[in-house]
Amino acid sequence: GPGERVSLSLDLPIGPELAPMGRILVYVVLPSGEMVADVTELYVAKCFPNQVTMAFSEARALPGAALRLQLGAAPGSLCAVRAVDRSVLLLKPKAELSAEAVYQALPEFDYPYSIRDEPFCYFSWRNSKMETYKLFQGAALKLFTNAKTREDCQWEFPMYGMADPARDRGSVFSARVDSNIVPEVMSTPNLAFPGSQDQQQPPAPRTYFPETWLWDLVPVGEGGSAEVPVTVPDAITEWEAGMFCTAPQGLGLSPAVTLTAFQPFFVELALPYAVVRHETFTLKATVFNYLRQCLRVQVTLAESAELEVTPGAGDAYEGCVCADEAKTFQWGVRATSLGEVNVTVSTEALSSSEPCGNELPLVPAQGRVDTVIKPLLVQPGGILVEKAHSSLLCQEGAEEVLLEIPANILEGSQRAHVTVMGDILGNALQNLDSLLAMPYGCGEQNMVRFAPNIYIQQYLEKSGQLLPDIRAKAQGFLQSGYQRELLYKHDDGSYSAFGKSDASGNTWLTAFVLKSFGQARAYVAIEERHITDALRWLQQHQKDSGCFRSEGKLFNNALQGGVSDELSLSAYVTAAMLELGLSKEEPAVSSALKCLEASATDEPYSQALLAYVFGLAGLRERQREQLQRLAQHSASAEGQLYWQRKGRAVKASEAIWAAAAPAEVEMTAYVLLAYLSQPSVSPEDLGTASRIVRWLCKQQNPHGGFASTQDTVVALQALAKFATLTHGNNGDFTVTVTSPSGTAQDFVLDSGNRLVLQQAALAELPGTFGLRGRGQGCALVQVTLRYNVPPPPGAKVLELRVQTEPLPGTQNPQFLLQLWARYSGERPATNMVVIEAKLPSGYSPDKKSVVQLKEQKLVKKVEVQPDQVTIYLEQLSKDEVTLSLRAQQDFPVKNLQPATVSLYDYYETGE
Repeated sequence: GPGERVSLSLDLPIGPELAPMGRILVYVVLPSGEMVADVTELYVAKCFPNQVTMAFSEARALPGAALRLQLGAAPGSLCAVRAVDRSVLLLKPKAELSAEAVYQALPEFDYPYSIRDEPFCYFSWRNSKMETYKLFQGAALKLFTNAKTREDCQWEFPMYGMADPARDRGSVFSARVDSNIVPEVMSTPNLAFPGSQDQQQPPAPRTYFPETWLWDLVPVGEGGSAEVPVTVPDAITEWEAGMFCTAPQGLGLSPAVTLTAFQPFFVELALPYAVVRHETFTLKATVFNYLRQCLRVQVTLAESAELEVTPGAGDAYEGCVCADEAKTFQWGVRATSLGEVNVTVSTEALSSSEPCGNELPLVPAQGRVDTVIKPLLVQPGGILVEKAHSSLLCQEGAEEVLLEIPANILEGSQRAHVTVMGDILGNALQNLDSLLAMPYGCGEQNMVRFAPNIYIQQYLEKSGQLLPDIRAKAQGFLQSGYQRELLYKHDDGSYSAFGKSDASGNTWLTAFVLKSFGQARAYVAIEERHITDALRWLQQHQKDSGCFRSEGKLFNNALQGGVSDELSLSAYVTAAMLELGLSKEEPAVSSALKCLEASATDEPYSQALLAYVFGLAGLRERQREQLQRLAQHSASAEGQLYWQRKGRAVKASEAIWAAAAPAEVEMTAYVLLAYLSQPSVSPEDLGTASRIVRWLCKQQNPHGGFASTQDTVVALQALAKFATLTHGNNGDFTVTVTSPSGTAQDFVLDSGNRLVLQQAALAELPGTFGLRGRGQGCALVQVTLRYNVPPPPGAKVLELRVQTEPLPGTQNPQFLLQLWARYSGERPATNMVVIEAKLPSGYSPDKKSVVQLKEQKLVKKVEVQPDQVTIYLEQLSKDEVTLSLRAQQDFPVKNLQPATVSLYDYYETGE
């Protein structure tokens, strides 16, 4: 009745789907027809359905201590665990995964602007009783009613600058977590550290200083918990660990936990990442004392045959370091040997009756000695020249290899070695993560770390050689390559070399990813939508003729050539669909095959692709026609068979070395695949395939790959198919390597070590080395020669000018590096080009200038290493391109040697 107050209570289930805020609306329609309402806002904590916890068994530990990482999550969860140096996180705090970040990625529900009603009152009027209507809008409800929800409009002067409450949503989502908390190292007299050391036995040297400590997937059992044994790295720092878990019931995210790796008395080294031989730098060792008593310390730099040490003028390497103090000792160091040299510095707290100030020095009960070992990379300078001579020795085969050293090499930079493998894929198997001596910075190059793992696993599986450790290694590369490739995916399902920074997806790369993801499903989990998205995008770019339209930039213009461009691209896409497992009766495949059958070409590359496609589709007559045409263009020498582009003969002086361009390797590999794709390979065709394999093996680089990315993928696919067909014909085999002085070394191959890479250094340079095989089967023998030379004075078709300019007025010495590059060859423009700019020893790139460099025209990507900047350019034309970069000095170096800047076409490395 009138004046009566009614109350009621409701049980509301509150779940994560309501976070971060929900609105509860209550309304009533009065007998007068007026509707009144009220709303309350319920702020819900950003929680997750999967409650996840993690903790270290100790919150504070000595470097090198053995601890346990205790994990808790919903039964059956798979947890991703990460622990990194806290100093790294301070550089990019916004990149951290947090509950806030997860919830911001979820859809937000609000009253859509598109369905809002026209305002009942205009700006010069205000509504006196519109609160009910606004409350429904605020609860994201569209109201259809004949009840009275708004009344009179009254005149009011406009109040300019007032916020629209319907649009102001910032307050709901404004909570932020302050993560800028810098850890403090506490000075405590009696720290309790686990695992105390015997005073008579010094602790192990500290050698392991990673930025990322833990990065693992850990399954949590049905008990909902797991325990992981971990060893604390050697850095004195604070580690921050985090974890997220997935399970059928949902996502879980743990709060960050920290572990302080600390000891009260320690030494830290400051030295450059790399120097050039004969340069001199200042090595600094700083001793820290966080005890409450003074220490008398002695600091020692271990003697090394690779380093010449000059004590600092007037420097003593013994002295007092009192409470909360640090003292720095330094040496002048000259690098005399090449390679990675260990720098070892020890500090010891001495027992002494000589006072430090007003007190006698302390000798700690534990940790009185601290030893640090850090690597220093000593480089020869100049430009590295790397040559490989590969031989497939069978039965009683023999060869001689002449290793010549040019007169202008940098002193002592020559080195050579021989590797012997009982399998033609052995070298690639050992270097699955480094098949190319080139950068991997774009979507296509990333695939060279992905696709070969599929073909090698297929071969090893079929030949019964897939051991658990090899499987785990290959699957690890597949998982990381798959995740990285998704960075280059566009929203429409296509892929391109630099992802969304490119205007559109690339037809060729999308087909490459499609077939690779499809074949990888047998070994790792691949989301089906990534395959269907790519397939749908390709089908949308199929013409009425059945061929495919080229979309996006094709960086390798060796694969372009007028009419054959569309033909070879269509053949490639069709092959990808067939390799994915689509039937030739599928409409897209059937239409494409009709287009290919109706096309004619005299380009060997397109013919090789067509022969392979027709073989996959089972069109034997068409395939045989293409193979007959290809036979007319083939080249042969010394039992080898291969194909070349017109006018691309290899120089006689380079014939013994791996010198073929990527396009030659790729088309030859496609011919091999065509021969091997027949349902039954005749002895005659197998003999032809063997000759092709001999040539392909000779083109392998020292890492098991070839000249570039796509040729590496196709060639390894072909070699794996050949190895699968011929496996089982090998018995015991011995390879003898004879030096110029007559010294012989035998490498014995049997069923137990065929996949093991055997290697030995070749010291007698220059000279002629003999290779001889005997026994049953074959062996792949590779001789690798490396040396460094000064930069060549004359410019080739790629022109590069380099200039440096000191920058005054800076705290540390800086200089401006300016580069001018252009192309002067016969083509209209290059393929993608790469600039590798080495920095002088002790210098690092200025971060702001790297960001500015990324914004310059034609620059697609910039990668920064400790001593080098790698710049990817879309192409170079006849117009000169200007680039600039600042570098700053971190460590002073004397007798500074020149640093080199290299420019090369990624697909024509000879330029």
